[in-house]
Amino acid sequence: MSLQSLFIKNYRNLTEIEVDLGAKVNFLFGANGSGKTSFLDACYFLSSARSFRASERHSCIKEGEGECLVRGNVRKDSILLNIGVSKDRQGLTRIKINERNVDRTSDLAKELPTVFLGPESMGLLIGPPAQRRSFMNWGAFHVEPRFRDIWREANRCLRQRNQALQFNKRDSTQIEVWSEELVKISERIDQVRRDYFQQFSPRFEEVLGRISNLENVEIQYFSGWAEDKGLKESMKINSEMDLRRGYTGSGFHRADLKVLVNHKPADKFCSRGELKALVWSMKLAQGTLLSDLNEQDKENESLIFLIDDLASEFDDYHRRKVQEYLYQTNHQAIVTGIDEWSLFGGGDICDGRVFHVKHGKLKCNMEK
Repeated sequence: MSLQSLFIKNYRNLTEIEVDLGAKVNFLFGANGSGKTSFLDACYFLSSARSFRASERHSCIKEGEGECLVRGNVRKDSILLNIGVSKDRQGLTRIKINERNVDRTSDLAKELPTVFLGPESMGLLIGPPAQRRSFMNWGAFHVEPRFRDIWREANRCLRQRNQALQFNKRDSTQIEVWSEELVKISERIDQVRRDYFQQFSPRFEEVLGRISNLENVEIQYFSGWAEDKGLKESMKINSEMDLRRGYTGSGFHRADLKVLVNHKPADKFCSRGELKALVWSMKLAQGTLLSDLNEQDKENESLIFLIDDLASEFDDYHRRKVQEYLYQTNHQAIVTGIDEWSLFGGGDICDGRVFHVKHGKLKCNMEK
């Protein structure tokens, strides 16, 4: 799969851009504020109908305009898909795939899976557990077809139990009913996540070994309850606390990942450069796993890596290793940097298309 062409109108500081992309690595360089990150965000918007900047999801429309629009042509083997996503100031989002109206953003994710890597990605290790759960859920969604429906049912059960805890404290029967349902659905989600994690771990180890010199790295998965007791027993033990707080303290919504280096928490003992190597290894491994699995499913293809500010907090060694990995694994990628040196360091190790970004405009400089 590859994103062959892109049309962007009124997205952040991009007025109107139409560009043909290379099938492998595309390099974008330009000064800060020139529109590089906006271009990546537009690609992400096309795949998800939202911005990767969580705090700015309602400000993707260019100032003074009423609507933004992103369209792209996606080549999937012999099939060409035309995907379009627009959003107006009232928050109305319209999605079309081959001129067919689409209601679910999950359909976009299936047709155009993307993985974003940038400064915001550091939250995967140093941010709250919700970011790590999102990481696991993204992987589970793409490898387990039933996960979307299981996830919806789980959140419905959780809402019902929390409402019972808040407004029906004296109705123990209703709380018990939703507790039983929540245990069953949480255990199903836990099993999907464990299955995914089992496939993810060896890919992570491989990628980390290819782009970093870090050793003795371990990722631990926590289900969201005391595993020596099980969720049903944990909920019984914590029932009084749940009633006082008015929400459920154990379950699928409390799962987490912990990354250890030399048996110590990475977020407490690693440098920023080491943390970036760990985070990027996790994200690259997630994308590689999806590609590997999709090779077995002829209805699906690869994915696109969106990489913002490659050189930031990476030395020349790590930058080159990431580039080599992208090229050798044959992924399509869009990679940004402030100048050509930050992308290539004077070397010429990757084939790719190079664009200069200036004042919200793209100019194709060369093929490397």
